[in-house]
Amino acid sequence: MTVFALLIITFGLLTLMAHLGISTLSNLQLRGRIATAIMFAFAGIMHFVKPDIFLKMMPVWLPWPYELILISGAAEIFGGIGLLFPSISRIAAWGLIILLLAVFPANVNVAIHNIQLGGYMSHSLYQWLRLPFQFVLIFWIYYFSIRKQKST
Repeated sequence: MTVFALLIITFGLLTLMAHLGISTLSNLQLRGRIATAIMFAFAGIMHFVKPDIFLKMMPVWLPWPYELILISGAAEIFGGIGLLFPSISRIAAWGLIILLLAVFPANVNVAIHNIQLGGYMSHSLYQWLRLPFQFVLIFWIYYFSIRKQKST
């Protein structure tokens, strides 16, 4: 949920900047895509900086856990960057949604086995609350990156 906090804070700052007169940020969907891109880029980089945390999360039945961590991290980075380009943002968004669904078993694994990830991430309540937030994030991606804007 740390990345979810980053998402909300970034979106809030972008909205504040829009209200302060930065007209480029007046588009709600653009602000949502930028905030999502920053969040996924951060999360993806963390796969390379702290792979040991992600290794603990991996279900034992998955082959090549380290390689899967690097692949998913790269997918998060490239998917986030893709959100910033209108010509591919919808494809990038669908890719990120598929990625979130693909990594969901790792989050379930953490909650079921109360895997100790360090600090607040080791608390069972955090681990279980994290699961529905995956679907909130999927909705967020859909809302800001896939759905058609209504004409006003």
